[in-house]
Amino acid sequence: MPKIVDHERRRREIAMLTLDVMRAVGIENASIRGIAQRGGISMGVLTHYFKTKDDLVVFTFRWLADRSYAQLDTLIEDCKPGLDSLETAIEAMFPKTSEQAALALWMSLWDRAVRNPRFAREHRNYYRRWRKYIRKFLTDAVKLQQVPRDLNIATATDLIVAAADGLWLAMTLEPRRFSKMQRRILLEELIENMTRRSNT
Repeated sequence: MPKIVDHERRRREIAMLTLDVMRAVGIENASIRGIAQRGGISMGVLTHYFKTKDDLVVFTFRWLADRSYAQLDTLIEDCKPGLDSLETAIEAMFPKTSEQAALALWMSLWDRAVRNPRFAREHRNYYRRWRKYIRKFLTDAVKLQQVPRDLNIATATDLIVAAADGLWLAMTLEPRRFSKMQRRILLEELIENMTRRSNT
């Protein structure tokens, strides 16, 4: 009787393996051969699922994004709608400062998105999903009168996403200066500045 292979599970396992290798040696130094050797699998098995390194890295990035958003969905289930969900979500999307390899990996993905149209599309898709969350939290905040009714949600969304990215980069380069507490203070200040008119 032929062995039944769960192909989706195999792809996820390869994605996790690829992520481990990229964290250890970086995207540029990761190779299909090295990933296969690290996982103890044949080149034939790996290339059956992913023909090129770009195929593999794109799938891994997509898998990592899906996992991140699934974790975020679970986390905000226990949050109040509006600003509480917004602040919690932003903080949750920051990697731990102790995971320097993960931070470097995300910076490499950004760099690849600048130079590679295929990765640029994945990057846009990732941020499209992220902005959808932010818009939802801000829309709830308007309904709950936590922010002004005339708040431009599209502009506020872009501002928050850009500010969070700036903090993310600053945290990567200066982790001691931008601690979790300091990030929270800065984000709260940003949100307060946007909502100040509702309290006057």
